[in-house]
Amino acid sequence: MENNKIKLLIISILIIFSMQFSFATLKIDQIQFDPAIITAGDNVDIIVQFRDNSSSFITKDKLGNPEYKFKVSLESNDDLTKKYITIVDSVGDNLFGTIYSGQVYNKKFRIKVEPLAPASNYQFKLVGQWYKNGFPEELTEEMTFLMNVKKEGILLEIPTITTVPAQIRPGDKFVEIKTFIENLGLKDARSIKISLNLPEGISNSYSNNNDLWIGTLNGGTSRNISFFVNLEDNLEAKVYNLNYSLNYFDIDNNPYSKEKSIAFLVKPKANLVVEEVIGSGLAGDNGQLKVRIKNIGGQTAENIDVRILKENSQPFQLDIRSDYIGQLKPNESGVAIFNFKINSDAQIKNHDFKLILRAKGDSNEGDDTIYTYTRRAQFDVVGTAKNYYLIFGFSALALFLIYLLFTKLGGKKKK
Repeated sequence: MENNKIKLLIISILIIFSMQFSFATLKIDQIQFDPAIITAGDNVDIIVQFRDNSSSFITKDKLGNPEYKFKVSLESNDDLTKKYITIVDSVGDNLFGTIYSGQVYNKKFRIKVEPLAPASNYQFKLVGQWYKNGFPEELTEEMTFLMNVKKEGILLEIPTITTVPAQIRPGDKFVEIKTFIENLGLKDARSIKISLNLPEGISNSYSNNNDLWIGTLNGGTSRNISFFVNLEDNLEAKVYNLNYSLNYFDIDNNPYSKEKSIAFLVKPKANLVVEEVIGSGLAGDNGQLKVRIKNIGGQTAENIDVRILKENSQPFQLDIRSDYIGQLKPNESGVAIFNFKINSDAQIKNHDFKLILRAKGDSNEGDDTIYTYTRRAQFDVVGTAKNYYLIFGFSALALFLIYLLFTKLGGKKKK
């Protein structure tokens, strides 16, 4: 009894040891792949060559015995393989027959590698099962092996971008994003559509919404593309992720969709606004308009000039139409002053002026751009000034009439 236990233990150890290299029943001489270099999207034949393991005393009684048959099947052996590999034929040319000593047996399995499968090692498992008179025995035998996928089949990428202008700042319009799309894989992609999805504050320059149709892009080729965007004036300066979607088909007409993004740097700039307007006067009098300008942007504004534009119909006469402020750092303010004459026929109401603010970018940041801002300012005509010339005239006339009256009365008394 004790000898039988020892014998069973030795047999179990021998089985476990032999399974690390082969089936206990059959040795594997070699495993071949067709094609030899595998890429994503390939249909692959896996050819396994077996030879009887005559040294295995466990199965010597089964070799050449028509009562025994041996079946081998292929299975995925890890999550990556289960996700990206489809086993089209798991039994193939079935090795389901009598095994004879000294014979070589070839078995072919067929698999499909998904086009989006990443380059990696994929693990498979061969499962062997003996059948006696058509009924499976309890013990199964397993052996694992790896298949290397060298490269992705279709790999569409937008690797880098350039822009026109080179430095992007808030308020820029019709900015061209120049780039190219390349297929780094070995399989062709068809009917490619790229859609650029923009964050808040950045919009499409044209009505096509930056939807581009590329057509076919063969493996290992690229194509130049461009997008056009507008930036709002108050857009925050930072790095934005411009998301884009890729929709395409493979040569078997299977659809695919990917979401990716490209980095888009928006640099800061000055932003001049009208912070306060002070000005009111009387028709027929002199007036003064004070405009406080503030830099709410992220860079210094240099050489600031404020110009006031008057329509011909507006009842004002301006001696000087522009005022120079100079430089304003972020969050600094400056005042432009305009003196003018208010016509006597000016209506009592709020009069609106257009202001043109011109400034150069921050030279310390390499920004030599001349920026122009259109703003508004209002001046109130609140009443009509007294006509002192008319009052003086009436007063002089009254004095003259009084003088004449006293002169006449004095002449009558002398008579």
